[in-house]
Amino acid sequence: MDVRTPPYADFLRDGGETGALIRGHDWARTPIGPISGWPQSLKTTVGLMLRSPIPMVLLWGEHGVMIYNDPYSIFAAGRHPRLLGSNVLEGWPEVADFNAHVMQVGMAGGTLSFRDQELTLYRNGVPEQVWMNLDYSPVTDESGQPGGVLAIVVETTSRVAMEAALRDSETRLRGVLDGMGESLALLDRDFRIIDMNAEALRLEGRSRDEVIGKTHWEAHPDADPALGEMYRQALATKKPVEMKHRYVWPHGRVGWIAMHAYPVGEGLAVFYGDVTEQVEAEERLRESEERLRLMADAVPQIVWVTDAEGKTEFFNRQWFEYTGSTGKPDSAAQVATDFVHPDDEAVTMEAYGKAQRTAGIFEVEHRIRSKEGEYRWFLVRAEPYRDPRSGEIVRWFGVSIDIHDRRIAEEHQQLLINELNHRVKNTLATVQSVASQTLRNAGSTDQAKEALEARLFALSRAHDVLTRENWESADLYDIVEQAVAPYSSRGEDRLHLEGARVRVPPRMALALAMALQELATNAVKYGALSNETGRIRIAWSVQPAETGPRLHLRWEETGGPAVRPPSRRGFGSRLIERSLSQDLDGTAEIAFPVTGVMCVVDAPLT
Repeated sequence: MDVRTPPYADFLRDGGETGALIRGHDWARTPIGPISGWPQSLKTTVGLMLRSPIPMVLLWGEHGVMIYNDPYSIFAAGRHPRLLGSNVLEGWPEVADFNAHVMQVGMAGGTLSFRDQELTLYRNGVPEQVWMNLDYSPVTDESGQPGGVLAIVVETTSRVAMEAALRDSETRLRGVLDGMGESLALLDRDFRIIDMNAEALRLEGRSRDEVIGKTHWEAHPDADPALGEMYRQALATKKPVEMKHRYVWPHGRVGWIAMHAYPVGEGLAVFYGDVTEQVEAEERLRESEERLRLMADAVPQIVWVTDAEGKTEFFNRQWFEYTGSTGKPDSAAQVATDFVHPDDEAVTMEAYGKAQRTAGIFEVEHRIRSKEGEYRWFLVRAEPYRDPRSGEIVRWFGVSIDIHDRRIAEEHQQLLINELNHRVKNTLATVQSVASQTLRNAGSTDQAKEALEARLFALSRAHDVLTRENWESADLYDIVEQAVAPYSSRGEDRLHLEGARVRVPPRMALALAMALQELATNAVKYGALSNETGRIRIAWSVQPAETGPRLHLRWEETGGPAVRPPSRRGFGSRLIERSLSQDLDGTAEIAFPVTGVMCVVDAPLT
């Protein structure tokens, strides 16, 4: 252990999840710098704050860099952990003016305190009206001046909402007996029924004398015992409670009742209604959904459903088996981010956004990652489902069909077609050049015929090598020799091959054969083989390296026409440089010195 390294992170010990995040955060990118340079006042304050059960956040420095504890991370909701290390004015832009005032007062040494302060926050991407108790006090640094502001944040939204609901309930209760449509019973602290409205009596099917003045248990002896616990909880906590239960009415009718009990003074206001039809409909819906799920799981493709905004509601079994995911994604956007290939994410969301805007069919082809980490192509198609009454889109029903094999086959077919077109053109050009060169150098018609047939046969043999060695290793000398054989004339010493007998894998054999034929074709057309004096030297060697042996091959032309670099790279040059670089995992460079074209290939031999 280096004794010079200060144990600066000790103050983060036992700091919970947020303490671990603080330890791993790159504070060097913030105005307050790395933890190793923090003043002791900052460390002490952070250590005390992390161990507090109350939501606290420290706004340090003139920029108000945010450092907080675990309870505050719960308050921050969807903004955690992005808020950690951010400037408070940028972290909470919707209340930037409020926080700017806090920073101004606190950094001047003042304190602030607010009770049930109402603010609008975007903690989960949507505006929320929240109420909070806020206390701000300055934290002095080693200079004795305020180094930051410590805030204690206690959200009171639930309490304020409850109080508002209670006030609203009291207002409604004052006029409820004059003719409200919902069943209502007023109970005292002993759960005695002191009043009921007309709708409650209608639902009871009994007169007022049969129920008023009796305790709830006397009037409803068959009620669920859990109702008693619910009522006692409401009185004890002074908070509303609710319950849905099965009930047998005194006249024998069986039904389902939904009850909401609100504390009012020392008693309860109990709102309730017959929800038998709703419960039965929900049961039928559950049975229908179960049948749908069984049907969807039987489909061999991925089936999914989202709501109108893209929040996912259902994925069939095929999704989880393919992706290996244990839980469904929250939204279509999360699917695109977490499972779709990064190159396909933008086009996917663009197509989805267009479908939502136009209320049309969503269709796209993209790659989805499997549980093995591989990507396969899927055709994704979804249609909107509209509410029969309003006509508004309420859901999207979609299917993702595996088209990987078809897509790869199409791409491979197109590649073969493109390559075939190119090879045919080059082969015809080679035949023409070979014939021209043969006739130019032949002394007689018979000699020309013999030489031309020999070269064409050599060209055919070169193609045979490419096909034959597709899945087997090959001798590099044979590959080079067969590739340039069609360009060698009897009696001429213009092609020089120098290199050992080296076995190369089929991928390298095919790539080199194609490249050499390209180079030879160009040499016949424009280079060393386009006149009577040019020469070509092809030399290769195997050189050791840390990652394994590497092949070094050099094509060098001399004696041909003076070379000028081309104004643009043709298909042949691009094929050589890009194809060799990709196929061989190495490099291929073509140079154009005035003395003749030069190509250097360097690639791993394995």
